[in-house]
Parts: sequence; structure tokens; C-alpha cells
Amino acid sequence: MSTRLPLLLIADTSTPEALGSKFLRGARDAGLDPACDLAIAYSSPATTYSPSMRRLWGKVFYRLADRRSWEWWSFQHQLRSLIHSRQPQLVLVTGILPLAPEVFRAIHSYGGRIVNYLTDDPWNPIHRRRCFLRNLPRYDHIFSTKEALRKRLEEAGTASTSWLPFAYDPTLHHPPVRQSTDGADVLFVGTGAAERLPWLQALNDLPGLRKRVHGNNWQRIPTPGWERRKAVVAEAYCEALASAKVVLGLLRQANGDLSTDRSYEIGAIGACGLYQDSPEHRALLPGYPEAGFFKNPAELRERVRAVLNDPNLQNQLRQRGATALRRPENTYAARLGEMLSWAEATP
Repeated sequence: MSTRLPLLLIADTSTPEALGSKFLRGARDAGLDPACDLAIAYSSPATTYSPSMRRLWGKVFYRLADRRSWEWWSFQHQLRSLIHSRQPQLVLVTGILPLAPEVFRAIHSYGGRIVNYLTDDPWNPIHRRRCFLRNLPRYDHIFSTKEALRKRLEEAGTASTSWLPFAYDPTLHHPPVRQSTDGADVLFVGTGAAERLPWLQALNDLPGLRKRVHGNNWQRIPTPGWERRKAVVAEAYCEALASAKVVLGLLRQANGDLSTDRSYEIGAIGACGLYQDSPEHRALLPGYPEAGFFKNPAELRERVRAVLNDPNLQNQLRQRGATALRRPENTYAARLGEMLSWAEATP
């Protein structure tokens, strides 16, 4: 029997890679009994949740309604009904999902608490929603993956905040079952963005290398010399990283990242990672060879050349990364456990 408090998880579980699915798989290790202690709800503009987004009128409505789909209003009603019937002691929201003020009032009416695991910068124009920013003072706590964001969250009225970084999911991120024979020399996995071009371009004139990017939104971004492939998931993701000689751990400047989920996944899979230098990457990888970090595109170029020319160094980076990352405290089960412990310790 579980000894943890009942939880309502408002998070995406539509695919195995979705954040809510990672928390759901970690629930039992975090001390929850999924059968009786956990309820799940979610809504988003994705067509899985919002069929109106398949239509032009739905997309226009979304733009006019502060990035809320037509279905958002009915979801708020369903959510309040679920809260009244279940009365969860903790409601965990993931990401920049705006909620109606009545949802917060319903939770607080019986002494429940609501927190957010915030993985993006809500002031970034890509993600900004005015209705979410108005929600900030209504949260009891926000766990942010970005330490630097905490001050701004508190200035916006958030009652309390703490830093809680990304993690990995052992179910998804592990040494591959089989080794691929289609490995790249240099691999980057991530969403296409212009800010990443200087890093990729720094490697363009290295001769004879098989350079590859996997991810969405690269169609309109010129990447000469780089083979472009679609986003890769599940076992194919593990195979792609493990079979590459070098995997780039780039940060997203527009989002204020000092580490990302990829920072954890590279080592957990056993890949050879080269990481953009940051305090969080340094802390995450104690004892990692200096050759595994780079500060600028020119240094990245030097590091790639050195690592590719030294198979022993490649193996050392793989082993040190795996040793540092494959730890229970780096999993999403541990992150969920930390959030539950916060709620249990807070009067």
C-alpha cells in the first residue's frame, strides 16, 4: 500500500517520450500506487487533444485566444469536476499550460496544493502566454529546470520556487539492444533553430566526416554538409546515439538552458558526448575529461578532431559519461519523488 499523498498529474502522456509518460513510469519507484494514488489529465493545442486545430478556423481561434484551443474551455470544466471528485492533495502541472483561476480555487478550497514542473522560459516569445503568466502567483511552488529563471518567477508573484533539473528515463534511455552499422561520425539530435548553425558550421570543412542531424524544423535552415533526418525515438534513438562516434550536447540560448534532457540521455545511453561548457554540465559530469567540453565553435572544431582521432579517448568519454549519469537520482522517478517530498514536508 502506498504511503504517498494522492496526486493529480496534468501532463502529456500521448506518447512514450512525452514528459507525463516519463513521470507515469516513474510513479511506482517514487512510492505511488498508480492504481489508486494517481489520476491524469491534460489538454494542449496538439490535434491529439484539440481536433479543432486540424481546421483553419481552429488555428485562427487559437491565435486570437492567447494560444488556447477551442477545447481548452471544456477541459477546464472537466478538470474542476475531476478535482472535486478526487480531491488530490497535490496537483502537478508540467510546462506552460494555462489554467482557469477557478481550477486553482477548487484545489485550494480543500487544502490541496498545486505546483508546476517548468521546463521552458514562459517569457520566451516562442512559449509566451499571457494567461499562463497570470497564473504564476496562484501556484504554491514552481520547480524550474533553470536556476536563473527563479528570480523572475518570484518577481512575477510566485510564492516559492526551487531548481529541479531535467532527468532521464531508464525505460527509454539505455544501451541499445543491438548496435547499428549506420552510425554517424558526428551527430546532433534536436529541434532546428538558427542559433545552432554556428556550431554546425564550425565542422563543415572537416573532410571526410559523416555529419548528421535528427529532428524537426530543419527544413528551412541551411545545413550544408549535414545529412538531415527526421526525429528519432525509442530504440532507434538509443541506436543512433550509441553508434555515433561523437554526439553534440548543445544548449538552447533562447531558452536559457545550462543543461537539457539530452545532457542526461547521452550518458545514460552510453554515447560519446561533447558538451557545451556550462556550470550544470560540469557538475553533472564530475571527472569528465576536459576534451569533452567546448566553449565556442572554434573549440568545438578542435575537440571533435581530437576525439575522432583518438578511439581511447572516445571510450573514456563513453565510460565516464555512463558512470556519472546512470544513477537513480538522475531519473524522472527521483524528480517526482522530490516533488512529493516537498509537498509532504510543506505545512
